[in-house]
This record gives sequence, C-alpha cells and structure tokens, in this order.
Amino acid sequence: MTVSETPLQKIKADLRHYASSERRGVSTAFVFRMFLLTPGFQFVFANRLQEIVVRIPLIGRLLRRIIWWATCLIFSSEIALAAKVGGGLYVPHPYGIVVGAATIGRNLRLLQNVTIGRKSSVDPRDPVIEDDVQISAGAVLLGPITIGEGAVVGANSVVLKDVPAGALAIGIPARIIPAAVPEVVAGADPLVASAL
Repeated sequence: MTVSETPLQKIKADLRHYASSERRGVSTAFVFRMFLLTPGFQFVFANRLQEIVVRIPLIGRLLRRIIWWATCLIFSSEIALAAKVGGGLYVPHPYGIVVGAATIGRNLRLLQNVTIGRKSSVDPRDPVIEDDVQISAGAVLLGPITIGEGAVVGANSVVLKDVPAGALAIGIPARIIPAAVPEVVAGADPLVASAL
C-alpha cells in the first residue's frame, strides 16, 4: 500500500484489473470499449482525470472540482476529493457509491451501493482499506477501521471494526470470520496439506 503511483500508472492498473475480471488481456479494442462503453471504467477514469487536472497551475483545483461534480451527477456516486485511491480500482456497477476521505490500496473490487466513511466528525481518522480487498454490494464501512489485505466484506454488511488480512466480514454488525489456515498433520506431505 505504500507504493507511489502516477495517475497514468493507476489507469494502466485499472485496465489490467478490468481485463483480468474478464479473463483476457488488455488490447486496443478492449481499451476503446472501456473508455467508450463501460460505465464502471468511465467512473474510475473520471477519478483518475481529477488527479491529472489538479496538477495544472492556477486552475487545476477548480477543474478537479468541476469534474468531481459532473461525475457525481452522471453516476450518482462519489469518491471524495480527499480520498487516496491506489491503482487497479474495479467498479463494475458505479451507482450509489459514497467513499469519504478514505485511504484505499491497490486492486480494490468495489460493488454498487457501498458507503465508506466516518461514523462522526470526531473519529480520529478515516477508514483504511489495504490491497486486494473486495467490498460487496450494499456494504457499509464506518469509523477509524482498517480492512486488511485480501479481506472480503459481504453484501449488505455493516463493518464497524477492523477486519484482519484475508478474513471475511458478514452481517449487521459484521462478524469476522478469519482466513482458513489448513492444518498440517505431523509427517504429512506439505504439498498435499496445502491442497486441502
């Protein structure tokens, strides 16, 4: 999560994540389809475009706010201007999403009607979402929480506490189901044990 990426590197990572979700490579035809016909990628690209235009002297901040405003209107979704979002963002259905000033790692899979933000203005920090996390439809993540690398948040779950790496959070309020660790029987072949 500490990797510093340029907006162009993030766009390339976004395209790779979309391509891998379709089990294909990134081709010219695929890129055109993403930019012209895929609302989810268009929503993600609008966020990356904000990161590009804000660097323009004098008018960059104003342009960024205009693009942010238009994106909110078009998609009925919002990623806050203060949010830090890593490359590889995959949003197949960009509707009803509200992301506050969270810190988001690489390769997030974010489904529709998700809310990520603070519980109140006195929270010490915004949510932190590490790399390779999947957040299912309708989930709500609130407060100064950390969602660990590779964690999955189930549909319509309300997460109010940390989720360890690789764990599953489901329910209201969310119960944490730790990542399954296979038991190795003494003397067993480790390759066989890892397949269990």
